Amino acid sequence: MNDTKWRELCAGIRELPFPPAYQVKVLDENEPSPSTIERAPPYWGDWASTPEAALGVHVEWIRVTPRYKRHVARLLPPIIEDCSDQLRSLLRRLRIPFVESDGLFTIYGHASGIDFDTT
Repeated sequence: MNDTKWRELCAGIRELPFPPAYQVKVLDENEPSPSTIERAPPYWGDWASTPEAALGVHVEWIRVTPRYKRHVARLLPPIIEDCSDQLRSLLRRLRIPFVESDGLFTIYGHASGIDFDTT
């Protein structure tokens, strides 16, 4: 994926109800960061400070979790917010190839032999 697509994605994230958390694997690292990602983390992704220029060149893949665990009160169970449909729509509109599996969206910066979700 080129820098233009990464910039479009980072800008498009602002259209979602919240900026989803993500895990990123860069080409020159053995492990992704963070090493694990929850299905519904209690934090948002930091898309605003993501250096787009580095993304297009160095990212092998980015795995996005479209759910957010919002705590409303200490004695009440958390509320799980989900923007899966909006994220899927954004990726398709921007023509960004992705793979959706187990509730996570994986976007590849560098890939070959991957069957992408394009419909």
